[in-house]
Amino acid sequence: MTRRLRIGIVGAGFGQRVHVPAFRSDSRCEVAAICSRTLEGATRAARELEIPYAYGKVSEMLAGGQVDAVSIAVPPAAQPELVVAAAEAGKNVFCEKPLAVDESQATAALAAVERARVVHAINFIFPEIGAWREARSILEKGTLGKLRHAALSWRVETYAYAMGRDSWKTRSAEGGGTLANFASHSFYYLEWLLGPVARIAARLTPPGGSGDARTDAWLEMASGCPVSISVAADAFLGAGHRLEIYGDSGSLVLENRTVDYVNGFTLSTGTRESGALSDRPADVFPHADGRIGATAAIARRFVDAILSGTQMRPNLADGVRVQRLMAAARAADTTGAWQAV
Repeated sequence: MTRRLRIGIVGAGFGQRVHVPAFRSDSRCEVAAICSRTLEGATRAARELEIPYAYGKVSEMLAGGQVDAVSIAVPPAAQPELVVAAAEAGKNVFCEKPLAVDESQATAALAAVERARVVHAINFIFPEIGAWREARSILEKGTLGKLRHAALSWRVETYAYAMGRDSWKTRSAEGGGTLANFASHSFYYLEWLLGPVARIAARLTPPGGSGDARTDAWLEMASGCPVSISVAADAFLGAGHRLEIYGDSGSLVLENRTVDYVNGFTLSTGTRESGALSDRPADVFPHADGRIGATAAIARRFVDAILSGTQMRPNLADGVRVQRLMAAARAADTTGAWQAV
């Protein structure tokens, strides 16, 4: 292409705060349009961010001829329909996790982008973090030896719980709840680090509410390595995000106690020879909100794929896989039995 790739942002919340600066960090792109639930909201965002076009309807953005790709940041209940519409309009699609509320909707979205042969991406951000990439390299080198077990603890208090706010983010029927908002990330990065999950058991609490505030799950990886997960979105002064991986020759810990979900991770490793855990230096993204830097890294690969006529990862097939794992977790919670995946 001789001109810059034109990006249309759908969503004036997370889309405005994260997707806009992420795509603007790539000189091959321009944010050409933004769409919100109302034209007034979109016009206000466009004026503040100096975006040329504003829309109150996605259909009008897709038909307007001003965008080559759409970047979608809306609740999961609304996302699949927009993905399908964008694909049918021949637009490349960048979207948020989780992909949908359920697996059937996610599968329909994947089918649409594959049928249209457009480039598609989903924003699983943790593998973009320097400390996480270094951890994967250590695992691939076999430094820890044969893996024995892993444990994940992720405890924070979200704004919705802190303020007692009624939000889609706390309602499972709309794609909210801790399983969808947080454990979806964990399912993706655990398979990225440790290989595929073979079966899962889970307990979602509190029972009987509109959504789960806490997700406890137990995974058996195809390698035989067991993994325990405990995630909470209602943990006042929670300890943050910590992943521990233990092998017969060494151990590894990724930990972030800061309020930034991305920047702030430390990586500690130790072997039988060293006899102790030691911190390894890790890069951070140069943004006040680390999610911008991680999103920008995926956005760059998205642009690379569009310009080269290839596909990339993470993509909507990864989104469907995570949706399947979430469905298995819900079934395990309902039945009290392990679920094969």
